[in-house]
Amino acid sequence: MNPHRPNVDPAADLVSQDPLHVNHRILIVDDNTTIHEDFRKILSPTDFGEGDLNMIESAVFGDAQTSRSMPEFELAFAAQGDGAVKLVEMGLQQARPFALALVDVRMPPGMDGIATIKNLWRLQPDLQVAICTAYADYSWDDIVDHLGISHRLVILKKPFDPIEVIQIANALTSKWGFERESALRQLGLQTKLWDNTKRMEDTYARLRQEHDDRMRLEEDIRKMQKMDALGGLAAGIAHDFNNVLTVIQGHLSMNLMSGDQPPGISESMGEVLLAARRAADLTKQLLNFTSRDYKTPRPVSLAREIEAEVDLLKRTLGSHVILETDFLADLPEVMADPGSLGQVVVNLAVNARDAMPKGGTLRISTRQTHLATAEDARALHVDAHPGHFAVLTVSDSGSGMPAEIVKQIFDPFFTTKEPGKGTGMGLAMVRGLARHMGGWVSVSSVVGVGTDFDLYLPIASPETEIATPISGNQDFDGLLHDVSPCNLLIVDDDSSVRHVMNYVLENQGHTVYSAKDAHEAWQLWRAHRHSINLVITDINLPGDASGFDLGRAILGDDATLPIIFTSGYCPDILGQTTSLQLGINYLPKPFDVLDLLNAVGQALTKGITRNPLPPRPITSRFSLPPSEMSH
Repeated sequence: MNPHRPNVDPAADLVSQDPLHVNHRILIVDDNTTIHEDFRKILSPTDFGEGDLNMIESAVFGDAQTSRSMPEFELAFAAQGDGAVKLVEMGLQQARPFALALVDVRMPPGMDGIATIKNLWRLQPDLQVAICTAYADYSWDDIVDHLGISHRLVILKKPFDPIEVIQIANALTSKWGFERESALRQLGLQTKLWDNTKRMEDTYARLRQEHDDRMRLEEDIRKMQKMDALGGLAAGIAHDFNNVLTVIQGHLSMNLMSGDQPPGISESMGEVLLAARRAADLTKQLLNFTSRDYKTPRPVSLAREIEAEVDLLKRTLGSHVILETDFLADLPEVMADPGSLGQVVVNLAVNARDAMPKGGTLRISTRQTHLATAEDARALHVDAHPGHFAVLTVSDSGSGMPAEIVKQIFDPFFTTKEPGKGTGMGLAMVRGLARHMGGWVSVSSVVGVGTDFDLYLPIASPETEIATPISGNQDFDGLLHDVSPCNLLIVDDDSSVRHVMNYVLENQGHTVYSAKDAHEAWQLWRAHRHSINLVITDINLPGDASGFDLGRAILGDDATLPIIFTSGYCPDILGQTTSLQLGINYLPKPFDVLDLLNAVGQALTKGITRNPLPPRPITSRFSLPPSEMSH
């Protein structure tokens, strides 16, 4: 077995594989057939029996005859220029070109030798030529004027010496071979250069792609960090704002329930209460934007959820925008939160409407796609990952966006709208919602043509596990429970919230103990543990102990005691989405009087059916000495 040669020189390889590396084909062009025979005797003597005579001489005299050191030339003859041209054409077609042509100058009545050479070189530029002439038909200057100066041209005077003919034939056929080898080597080197250049270009393109991917990843990380920072800020603002709204709603509810306001005042207070509830909704949207109050995605029908939004979309878009839908038949269910999905569609539709101020067409369509590998996903989008996906496309026929705008379109607070007409949060929220649902959103736009937004959502699989959401068993339609006066412990760091809760519950006949933090509440619990029937505590308390820490300590004393947790944050922040039940052991801020009374009545009449806290502490900051934990 031949060893493998890992590095083969392409130039040498072309030369070694060339079938014409030796070429002794000679074309004789002369109108005198006697001249043909003379060239045959000189260049191919074995054709006249010289080989046979040598063999007889060797047999008679017993001497071994050495062969002449001359190559075996292959001769072809033409009497006129036209015939020579046809032979050269035939040789090229058969891949058997001539190396040398011996051409007579005078060949009446057809083309002379100079015209013949011109035609031969037109067909085969590398053909070596020797002009055979007995007369001074052309001077050297005339030949140069007609043929130009060429290293492939020599002159052979008649009558010619056989030795001179042999030398010219040897020299010019060898020269043809050397020139061909040189051309092949040059081609091989050029091929090698092209290959190396292509590899360098491929390497550069790959490095450039890796650099671009890294830059996109770094930019995405910066955006995520910015979003996290905004999320933390928004959550903190929402918490404090919800405390304020709790106080506002509490006082308004109490005064409205008393029913002794002067005419017109109760209506005014009702309007203020509605405004406070709208403010609470805005706070909820702020938490939604920060990806901290999303509901768990579940299998839903994409077409059904979009169709449920069509009436709203038509009212939102106005009569100047035509809404078209095209849903793929038999599209599998996708993993999504219907509320989040509705927000995405409405945001994209409003964005499209604003891009078509003079009217146009908004088209919503669905399709299905599959990303088999990580490479396929990476080539599609920085957030993409392998899997089966449904694609929701929202297309408009608006003005489109240039590339520099498309790059920033999902950045928070970036907007192309006039001041006061857009906050720049709509598309940022769309991207956050898409990521929460396990997908991503991409955009393509052509200026003057329109824009397409593609929302990718994962296809639901049969084995998909659905996390248990917060139970929606709330019933805040009124005070439905007949509750006897009890002793309650209220824990909240906001004095205004404590005051409202104390006022409402004391008016119901309850005795209320209030504390501003976990340690003060623990001291009250130690003093009144046998008489306290319910604890209501904010989760986020100042100091080194949270409401969860306090609840865990109290349940260590009395595992049957009902505890209601309140918070201006959403449960996802606190990691308790599966252990808190809305209206049972969780009362989100802001809440009004009926919310509070209903939750208290539910807890006192039905108690707590299970421990709402996880078996291990969320934080170990709240720890009490063993002596304080004892009865």
